[in-house]
Amino acid sequence: MQIAEELKSACSKINESKNTSCLYKFKENVDKCINDKKIDNRELIIQCIHKLSGLIPSKLLSQLVAKAIELKDKDLCFVVLENVLLLEEAHAVDFIKFILSEIEFKQDELMMRLPLDIEHKLDILFEKKFDYRMMSGELKRLSSNEFILCLQYLQNNVKKAFQDNFQSNQSTYEIEKMETNQKVASPNILQITNLFSCFVDAHFTHITLSDKSQEIIADVLQLIENQLDIFFDLISIDSLIKEIKQNKDFQIKNTNHNSDYFIEVLKLE
Repeated sequence: MQIAEELKSACSKINESKNTSCLYKFKENVDKCINDKKIDNRELIIQCIHKLSGLIPSKLLSQLVAKAIELKDKDLCFVVLENVLLLEEAHAVDFIKFILSEIEFKQDELMMRLPLDIEHKLDILFEKKFDYRMMSGELKRLSSNEFILCLQYLQNNVKKAFQDNFQSNQSTYEIEKMETNQKVASPNILQITNLFSCFVDAHFTHITLSDKSQEIIADVLQLIENQLDIFFDLISIDSLIKEIKQNKDFQIKNTNHNSDYFIEVLKLE
């Protein structure tokens, strides 16, 4: 009962002062709730984490994360994942392994989409900011099957990013603008690119030995090359349109004496 009151008190003080010492006091009280086979005051801890959303880095909840994964407590894991301010690269990989453990790995289904609930959790995870050099080292802990499932996830997100971009009817051709079309809780195209590089760097040997990995990567690279070709074509067309607009011979003409217009059509060979 005393620990519960201390948890509530520490939670309130963090919200009021945003003081670092209060964060560590909250951590100490959370750690006291962790036992061999259960987590005391679990519901209260969940409530506090919700209230402190965006204030606590995951490194202060290391013991809680480890115990939640050990107990296979999906709800608590998801609450931590969704609400922490910064997600440690080591914790990110722990969560990846835990999330993917829900999938029954089948070779003949690799090119299909992952279950939507799994994709949603990975979206939230990969939307976090990471040190990608450290992330690359931690990703080596993934098994071959987990690596391929993550490649599949990234492949689907690359495709979705380009599809969403074309459906948005944007008036600009800058690739960076594509990230604004993504839903809030999902990695943008630049994050996906960095993640793709991390996975490839961490499992390069596996890629050379796995036909399925090579197939996925080749598909993504071909998609990117096709989009770049379209991108450069659009730039050329845009430049041509601007040049035409600046040419008086192709501008719409009218006079003050009447309201008749005529349009000259330029035929492009």
